[in-house]
Order: sequence, then C-alpha cells, then structure tokens
Amino acid sequence: MNTKLAIYDSALSKELSIRNLISIFSNEDVDHVYYKILAPNDNSKNQPYMAGHITDLAFMPTGHITESSSTSRKIKDSKRRIKYTIGLDFSWISAEGNIYHAPNSKLIYYPQYPEVRLSGFVTKCSFDMGGWMDPAKQGRAQGRVLILGVTKSKKILAYLAVPDSRIATEINDYASIEVTNVFKELKNKIKSEEVSSKEILLNELRRIHLQDWIESKRLNRCGVAMKYTAQNGGGYTLEAELGIIPNGYSEPDFMGWEIKQFGVKRCDLINGKALTLMTPEPDGGYYVDEGVEAFIRKYGYENTNIDDRFDFTGRHTAGSLCERSGLTLVAEGYDCVNNIITEASGCIALIDKKGNSASSWSYAKLMEHWKKKHAQAVYIPSLSRKELDLSKSYSYCNNIRLYEGTTFLALLNAISESHVYYDPGIKLENASTSPRTKRRSQFRIKSRFLHHLYTKQADIDLIV
Repeated sequence: MNTKLAIYDSALSKELSIRNLISIFSNEDVDHVYYKILAPNDNSKNQPYMAGHITDLAFMPTGHITESSSTSRKIKDSKRRIKYTIGLDFSWISAEGNIYHAPNSKLIYYPQYPEVRLSGFVTKCSFDMGGWMDPAKQGRAQGRVLILGVTKSKKILAYLAVPDSRIATEINDYASIEVTNVFKELKNKIKSEEVSSKEILLNELRRIHLQDWIESKRLNRCGVAMKYTAQNGGGYTLEAELGIIPNGYSEPDFMGWEIKQFGVKRCDLINGKALTLMTPEPDGGYYVDEGVEAFIRKYGYENTNIDDRFDFTGRHTAGSLCERSGLTLVAEGYDCVNNIITEASGCIALIDKKGNSASSWSYAKLMEHWKKKHAQAVYIPSLSRKELDLSKSYSYCNNIRLYEGTTFLALLNAISESHVYYDPGIKLENASTSPRTKRRSQFRIKSRFLHHLYTKQADIDLIV
C-alpha cells in the first residue's frame, strides 16, 4: 500500500497562485524561476526533454560530467551509444514549502541526437507524484507545467503544476523572458507589453555607451559600487553598470546573455583581438601523472631573461607541431568530417614526438567549462585611459556583436579547424632552490573567428 503523500494533488496545490509560489521560492533563497510546458513524452519513462545541447542549459547549475555508454540493445551503432551524465542538486518543493530531495536526479546528454533529458527525478523520493509523471497513468497529460527555482547556493527546487491548477491556468498571463526554445524565465508581474531580453540588453548597452567615460569600479557582494584600482577593470566596470555582482561560479550574465568585454585601441579595430574562451586545467597526461613541475622541466624551456625560471608557452593549433614545445594538439575521439564524437572518453591532447600524452582535457571536463558559455553572448569592445591618480576610466563602443546558439561540437570543430588554439602561460620559478609553479592553461580565439562557435551573428550599432 502506498502511504506517500501526493503533494501536487492537494487542494492547496491546485489553488496555489504563481505569486504565492514565488514567495515560497523566495523563502528558500531562490533568485531565478524558470518553467517549461510539459509535452506528452515528458515523463519518467521517456525522460523530460530539457535542451538540444548542454550549452542551452547555462542557466541551470550542474555538477560534474562523466562519460558513459548506453546499454540499450536496440542501439546497434556503437557511436550512438555515447552519452554523458551530469550531476544535479535537485529537490521537489510542495505548496506547503516542504522540500523532498531527489537523490538520483541527473541530466543525460546524448550528443549524437543531440538532446539533453532529465532522469531519475522521482526515484527514491519520499512523496507520491500522483501519477503525473507515469505514462501508464497521467504522465502524458497536456497542461502540466514544470517550474524550476534556482537558489543562490546553486540548488534546484522543482514544482509541478498539474492541469487545471491555478498556476497552470495563470502561467500564460505572467511576464516571462525566453531563455531557450524550451525554457522561459518567470517574472513576478502580470504580462503587459512584452519586451525581449535582447531589447532590454541593447537599451542598457546604449545607455552605457552614451555615458562616455566611466570611472573604473566593481560591485561588492552586497551590490554596492566600489572604486576599482587594478588595471583589469573594463569587465568589472561594465558589469557594475549592468548590476552584475561578480562571482566565481560562472560567466557574467544579464538576463541569459553572457557578457564579454574586451579592450581595443580604436572601436573599429575589433577583428584582430585574441580572446580567452576558457582556462581549464588538464585532467590527464604527464601533466597530471607526474605533476606540473615535472611537466615544465620536460616540455618547457629555460627563460634566458629571468634567472632560475622555466616557461611553457607557445601557440598550439590542431595537427601542427609547436616548435617551442615539441607538442602537437589533437582531438581524439572526434570525427571532424561528420562533426560527431566517436568515443565518450575522447579528449583534446598534447602529444609529443614519441606519441605520449603530455597533457589532456577529457571531453567531459571541457563540457563542464563550455556549459558556462551561454547560448546567447554579447561581445563589447572598450577603450581605456589613465586618469591623474593612475586609475582607469572606460568608454564602451557603440559597435557590438551578438551571438546566439553554441554547442560543444562547435567548439571541437573550431579546435580542429585551428580557429581555437591552446596558448598556455605556465612557469616554474626558483627552479633550483624552492620551486614554485604558476599555471594558466588557456584556449583562445581571434575575435574575427567567433562566428565559428555560434549559429547566428549580428553586428549592432547602438546609436543607429
């Protein structure tokens, strides 16, 4: 006999308003609320469809990504068995505000299809879903709404609005912003005139451009603007103007748009700038097996200008030997002709002349970094000048670029085509006395090649 409580069939659940649900979320430190209207196939058997690519879910906090393979006997082609499992800190919340942890929740990414699905979200839960996710019962019903609250501590609280509930009938009357083609972000107000996140972003960037020179600043953890005296204030100043509080979790985000600022000498010189895409540490090869110091001593070179120091630098592009390091960058387990991953355990690797792996980045590790890249990004060039007190001020150009739609496969393709390259800055100081290493593994791209990472590019003049 099932004694679990069917939390979404209660009278309170059916009468709960969106405004009251947002209040319940707020009590749990939720600061963003997203939702999707569930399709008939969105149930515990078929697994709810979340996105086409993992990069579409940049708004959703996730854990480690691990490679695995499908065990289904229906799949004959081994390449179609490839999948990646993504951890989640996922719980359900009731209309009373009670929280029920879903310990088996995870995302499954199938790059060959491609699609991302939610799995294990009702397994080992201490409540009854009331059959609303069971395809043999009511799990194919139209009108169900999945609502996800994301907390400041990067946890996910889920709520299910069943058909004919007050929330299910109210949802289309509330203002929302389309985050992906699957999810919308819910705003706590009745829908008035719809304004897209792109339009709001462009209006804000236009306002910032028209301010001309802005003194370098950044927001503290309380959101208060503070003077910033270091020389790398261009990004912080722009974020402060947009109300973005810096954090170590992800890229700066404004209503689902990744904000990328870069300095230029003139506003029209935006095509030749080398931009850092990500700085992931290797998770394989000699670098990991023997340590960073041993790696630099073996593959680096002695700095002739600074005593007792070794460096590991050099531009590494796919398939070409880097003369400085003697290493070649390769994409193992990736078919660049058909643009598919052929091995779940594949990696980007630096291979020496004997065929040994000097360092490598598993696709699972790189996916974790690339997922932080939003499906929507804006790149803003800026000018800088020194003030009398040696601090800096910044002026943000009117010519910007918007990009939409990136995938992990687009990254692998751009690496294979040498548009994205590995450009490390790793050093060993006090090599003969008290060795100390400094690490910076960075993948970079020239700004004129950014379109290879996205499906759409738009050049915008903010004052036209």
